[in-house]
Amino acid sequence: MRLLTSYTISMKRLFITLFSIIVVTAHVFAQQADSQVGGLINAGDWFELQRVYPDVKDKVQTPMLKQMAEVMLASNFNRPQELREKLPRLIAAHQAEIGFESVCNMVITGATVEGFNGNYAAAAYMVKNIADAVKGAGGSLQGSGIEELLKYYDAIRNLPAPVLKKPDTDVKIALSAASDTLLYIPVNINGKTYDFILDTGASLSLISLNLAKEIGAQMVENSIFVGGATGGGNLQRAFIEEMNIGPISYKNVLTFVDNNPAPAEVSFTVDAILGMDFIKRLGEIQIDMVDMTLVIPAHRTATPGYGRNILLDQNIPIVEVVDARGNRMTFTLDTGHSGADLSDLWFSKNAKTTSGLPTETQNSWGHGGISRRQIVKVPEYTLTIGDTPATFNSMPAHIPAEGTAVSSRDGNLGIELLKKFKRIIINLDEMFVKFE
Repeated sequence: MRLLTSYTISMKRLFITLFSIIVVTAHVFAQQADSQVGGLINAGDWFELQRVYPDVKDKVQTPMLKQMAEVMLASNFNRPQELREKLPRLIAAHQAEIGFESVCNMVITGATVEGFNGNYAAAAYMVKNIADAVKGAGGSLQGSGIEELLKYYDAIRNLPAPVLKKPDTDVKIALSAASDTLLYIPVNINGKTYDFILDTGASLSLISLNLAKEIGAQMVENSIFVGGATGGGNLQRAFIEEMNIGPISYKNVLTFVDNNPAPAEVSFTVDAILGMDFIKRLGEIQIDMVDMTLVIPAHRTATPGYGRNILLDQNIPIVEVVDARGNRMTFTLDTGHSGADLSDLWFSKNAKTTSGLPTETQNSWGHGGISRRQIVKVPEYTLTIGDTPATFNSMPAHIPAEGTAVSSRDGNLGIELLKKFKRIIINLDEMFVKFE
């Protein structure tokens, strides 16, 4: 059984759409730079945009287009301060051009940035303004998730912001001996140590209901729909005053709470997940697969020559990869996934590769329960991340259910990828991953 512990607050439930930003296309742009940048924004090709934009930004003639590009790059490549500065300017100057729905989505994106930084009351205020604006325009909030998001922030508006403190020296933390399938890291709460799964595929940390009761976590009563790797469901939240990971202190932690993280069909229990709320605050992590240690360096690794190759989508790292034919693709970088696989989107684009391969049933477990999917296994598949190739044998590829692909990414890269290397560097300041 494949293990997929990953999850995120489901933006499809929370947003009317996710960045349904359409650059003005009623006329043909006179300038080549405008056309190029506008096309990349409309395509949502943020990796190519961040490569192209520095060379063409001074040639872009349309002010709204230039501001839009910079806001989208700040949003996707983890530059929250820049987003805070540029998003209000864009909306103030070009609200009519952008359109009401897109303005709503952009403000909600700004609110999630405030929420991550613990400015919960500010986030609630921003979402309330959007809710009021929708109602004032005669629109309906039914099915948009905006009301749920407002309740989410309203319930925690008075909680203190998360605080992470770490030494100025390199930090090395031994991973658990059980880390062959997933990465387990010791976390101390109230003087007792628990093994948490270190999960880049989880937008927020999670604990079981039993653990929440054991440590005396403060429960936040209202729940929110959380999408998972195999489905999803409503989860409560809990507030933990402090947890310690080696010499690192992480205070005022907000986590999801799952009544039953591991169903009966799974032969082990999962009591806790340490997610991107923690990992992102570290700036850079290095996973040593030889010594089985997590290293948080005092000094950041220099950006490699290939530049940025990860972005954040709903706080989850997405890595750009290139296949043997030179096709650029995007995969979720998910240390909460025990394997590596190709999605139904990839399957739908690679009919020649999958033709004639026998069909199998694969069972996967994640938040949402057991998932049984039809797959084929690609005998050999090579992809390159940055400047490093990785070859997989018998790589599962998901067959689209009822002939329709629902994935937005080409696959998931988990522990099976990490095992191929000695060291993995994930830098969330400069937004790159490097394999050695």
